[in-house]
Amino acid sequence: MKRTANTFFQFKQFRIEQERCAMKVSTDAVVLGSLAALKSIPEAILDIGTGTGVLALMMAQKYPQATIDAVEIDQDAFEQATKNIASNKLGLNVNVKHQKFQHFAIAETQQYDLIITNPPYYSGQLQSSKQNINLARHEQGLNFTDLWAGIDRLLRDKGVLWLILPAYEMEAFIGLGIEKGFYVDSKTLLQDRETSKVHRVIASLTRRPVQTEVRTLVIKDATNVYTPEYIDLLKEYMLHF
Repeated sequence: MKRTANTFFQFKQFRIEQERCAMKVSTDAVVLGSLAALKSIPEAILDIGTGTGVLALMMAQKYPQATIDAVEIDQDAFEQATKNIASNKLGLNVNVKHQKFQHFAIAETQQYDLIITNPPYYSGQLQSSKQNINLARHEQGLNFTDLWAGIDRLLRDKGVLWLILPAYEMEAFIGLGIEKGFYVDSKTLLQDRETSKVHRVIASLTRRPVQTEVRTLVIKDATNVYTPEYIDLLKEYMLHF
């Protein structure tokens, strides 16, 4: 899935305007939002670093009765997400909060059944000269230690965390979670092609001891056509599926 050249991204049930956001709608977000689920219906969901609001709206489509809080530190992204939520009928139960997650996690008394995030990464690589891109893609705004501290406080005992990261960063993140008593429930290894390296890992973590389920999701086959597994996963959201 290529990023759209338009200022918006059209899904089957909602539209995302994204001209003011550093990070546009991407394959990462759409796969994460499609995979993220609970065995029971959640009452409360938290989206950390909502950006355009795409994950919050995907959760609203999947769980229309849930209350969803979406936290965003960047001013432009917060305003963009707020408009996206307000302009879509699915956003009735979504609350966008302009706040640093570390502050939100300390002050918030609500706990959540499902927490979803596409967090900052590439902490050791060269940073962009644009501050909003740095906040969206690097750990200077939210490092893994602070992220875990907030998740540990806000996730209910039977809750599930869903996130996506590059493979190396995911192992570092999981290592910190294990120290806090979390277990990996599932891992999905995302590949562009069968012959490609794994470029992202989607994981779900819980406080309950479980046997980790590992699967591979290939986006396109050797003929450059979307695989049936990829289409089946995204068909409830993507307009061209």
